[in-house]
Amino acid sequence: MDGTERYTAANLQVYMLRCIAEMSTGSGIDPKRLCMGLGFDAADLSNPECRLSFRQASAMIRRAIEMVPSRALGLEIGTSETIASIGMVGYAMLTSPTLGEAVALGIKMQHLAGGMMNFDLVHSDTAMSIHATNRFYEPDIQMFLVEEAFGSFMKVGQALVGEQFKPTSIDLIYPQPEYASEYTRVFKCPIRFGQRDNVFACDAVWASKPIATYDPLSHRQALEFLHLMEAQENPEVELLESIERIVRRDMRTVLTLQQVAAQLCMSERTLRRRLADSGVSYQTMLDNIRRTRSLALLGNPRLSIEEVAYEVGFSDSHNFRRAFRRWTGRGPRESA
Repeated sequence: MDGTERYTAANLQVYMLRCIAEMSTGSGIDPKRLCMGLGFDAADLSNPECRLSFRQASAMIRRAIEMVPSRALGLEIGTSETIASIGMVGYAMLTSPTLGEAVALGIKMQHLAGGMMNFDLVHSDTAMSIHATNRFYEPDIQMFLVEEAFGSFMKVGQALVGEQFKPTSIDLIYPQPEYASEYTRVFKCPIRFGQRDNVFACDAVWASKPIATYDPLSHRQALEFLHLMEAQENPEVELLESIERIVRRDMRTVLTLQQVAAQLCMSERTLRRRLADSGVSYQTMLDNIRRTRSLALLGNPRLSIEEVAYEVGFSDSHNFRRAFRRWTGRGPRESA
């Protein structure tokens, strides 16, 4: 399954899209207009069996943004959601022992929560951080997706350990919007625009905070249900997402297929065969990940071509320019 097929494959949970439809009426938008001609209607979003493609979801979000311009729509959606807005994943998090374990579970099960970005959990001595990266290059909805995700992260954290939970800092890859004051009002922490990564960071001490609704039996039952849901998903899609997650951990170091296979606890031969069965090569996956990351970084005028090249694993900017032209048919600055 190549990038185009994954973009059009109907395997996306619709929790967040349902929230958009529910909020649209209060914003003076007819939900029918958001869905018209996309192959589904607003009523479908209330069906737990409903799955949409990234292409369909992107089109709906794009329409919502166009209908209410100059508003922090992503923040409005994200902060209106509850932990129940991410379905059974939310319940499994509510019954986890600590916030750190709940967050780790949420990241592991993100494909069942309807998120449209890739999320990676990073721990340090001082911080627990979630890094958000594009799954596909959609610059016109990127800001909405980050706003919705980070607003939701804060609401989920507060639902798990109390209203006092908040991030220590927010880093955002895009320029400051005209409604930047809304970010400060919502997150109540330093906000830095035009950074290398989208990062929601909170103090490391939060990871050990106990969750009052922890229940071992209920937690086990929730996990068993999630594993049943996973079994119904395409196992090859899960494999591809796992590979991408490993590659994204540090794109400055380009991993070989053998190194990726070792982290997946399988032989290189087995991994190569499974990729072939999916109709994709590791090099193609690697190129797509580096291309998407490069396009996002090139949108930041503070970064030089040399810095972007380094961030995606090229020690030589000339080789990066040549690879970028092969990926896109254009030079890096022609795409910025």
